[in-house]
Formats: sequence, structure tokens, C-alpha cells
Amino acid sequence: MDARIAAAYPLEGVRAGSALLRVGSRLLAVQDDAYRACWIDLPGLRVSPFLLDADGVSLPKDRKPDFEAAVRTAGDTVYLLGSGSTPQRTAIARLSLSGTASMADRPQIYDCVRRALDLASAPNVEGATLEDGVLRLFHRGIGSASASVDLPLEVLEGGPPRVLAVRAIELGSLDGVPLSITDAARLGRDRALFLAVAEDTNDAISDGPVIGCAIGLLTGAADRQSVRWSCVLEADGRTSRRKLEGIAVDDDLRGAWAISDPDDPGRAAELCRIDLRGVR
Repeated sequence: MDARIAAAYPLEGVRAGSALLRVGSRLLAVQDDAYRACWIDLPGLRVSPFLLDADGVSLPKDRKPDFEAAVRTAGDTVYLLGSGSTPQRTAIARLSLSGTASMADRPQIYDCVRRALDLASAPNVEGATLEDGVLRLFHRGIGSASASVDLPLEVLEGGPPRVLAVRAIELGSLDGVPLSITDAARLGRDRALFLAVAEDTNDAISDGPVIGCAIGLLTGAADRQSVRWSCVLEADGRTSRRKLEGIAVDDDLRGAWAISDPDDPGRAAELCRIDLRGVR
């Protein structure tokens, strides 16, 4: 497998990129520091922001919603999920493609994930996929293995959470810093492409230097899962140190879009075009 950044485009007015979803000829870009998201037209990359709640301004770390994952149902409803890493980050935004949005607090989802993974503290949900009525949430382990937890899709609308499957995801490390999942995109039954970042930090709240990032493939059911990945390279062949947090994959699996979080409110998020080889 090979992944190389072919181009990177700063997104004016978009900060803290945290998830990416392909919807027809547009990308839905999510940011973690505000009740705001944006549409990105393809191929022209025109950015159209819209509010989820309040005024959409950038919020300090202790107040931000920390939206980190996005999924689209068969009925064309889109859900943005908070990470759950603090009690203030358990909100879920429900979007219609016509442009309306509503918010709901779903702490029971994150409590269920914490218990399923036997975590001493809150989970850190950074990716999500849908498959056959199952919501798969990807926990980004910091200093420990990442994991996924399957719940019924109905939990997004307030249904009772019930654990359907749990998977530990061991990714190894780059230069001694563990890789941890930052997003995932479903490719087919029990197949997902994921992003992972090696960030030198001790917890889910604090930022740290990024040693490198990777794109990989998860295949198989919970009891026979396999993992393979490759470092994301810059155009000149260097290991990329961008903090890539959202991915949307082309149908032919030869390319993808990814969005970055520069961990700096004064810098725009970047939309990266990635060439892929060996994803099958």
C-alpha cells in the first residue's frame, strides 16, 4: 500500500479539520472547535460554511463541541458526533441535506463505549462508519490500542445503547510514538480505510508534536480482523507530519481527500489530495 499527498489546499475560514464525508459532488468538512461545518464543492473547492448552532465562532478548548466523526444514513440524514472525551463533548448534530440542523446530547452512547472498552476515563471517539444498521465507533487510544465498538444505529436518535461487537486495533508506532486512529471510511462489508496519527501526547485533551501519519485497511469481522497500513508521504517522499483527521475515499480506491487539524486557531485547515496504490 502506498499513500502520497499530491496537493494541499488551505481552506479559508475553516479551522481544526476533524472529519470529512463525501456527499455526491461535495465534501462535508467538519471542524472540532465550533458549532459550524462547511460544504466544499468539487472540483472547484468553493467553501460554503453553515451554522449548526449558536453563532459558529471558535470556542476555547473547555467549551468546544469537539465534533470528530460524521456518518450518512440511507435516508440522507447526516450525523456529526462529538468525541465524548469530556462531559461537554457528547453532543450529536443531526443534519438534513436541505440544510437544517438540530442538536441532541447523547452521553449514554459514550458511557456505553467506555464500559465496553473498560476505560478508566472517557472515550475519545474520532471516527464512525455505518453498515447494515450498525454504527461502528472508533476510539482513538492515546498511549494504548485504538478500538471499535458496534452499537445499534438507533442510538443516534436516543435509542438504548447495546454493544454488538468490540474490536481492539493494534497499529504499532512511528519512532516510538503509538499510532492511533483519527478517522475511518467504510469500503464494503467488514472493510474500512482508516487514518492514524502518531502524536506525542499523554491524553486525549492535550495536543503534541505529530511524528507522522498513516493510511491503512481494516478487514474482517471482530474475531478475525487484519490490519495493514502505510505511512502517508509528502510529494517529495518525506513522511508527512500533518495531523490528518478526516478522510473521504474515491469509489475506485485510487485516491482520497483528507482534512488536517493544524492545532493552531490562526491557521486554516488544509484539504489534501492523496494518491493511493495497493488498496484492494
